[in-house]
Amino acid sequence: MTFDRDFGALAFRSEVPAPAAVILFRFSPVSPDEPAAILADLIEREDIELEGRFTVVDRDRIRQRPLPHREDGV
Repeated sequence: MTFDRDFGALAFRSEVPAPAAVILFRFSPVSPDEPAAILADLIEREDIELEGRFTVVDRDRIRQRPLPHREDGV
């Protein structure tokens, strides 16, 4: 999980293997509990697969794209 918008460049353009999943929050939370509540909702949703994906969470939408293939086969 990150609020750092530059993390996408690291995940897709660097030589370092991609993590198992990335969740980028593209908003400033109104409280520390807000991102935790959104994450809990994402985990429970059956239409969202987090593993192997770069997930961008805005206040009004969620976008996903596959992460680069990891060398360890995950």
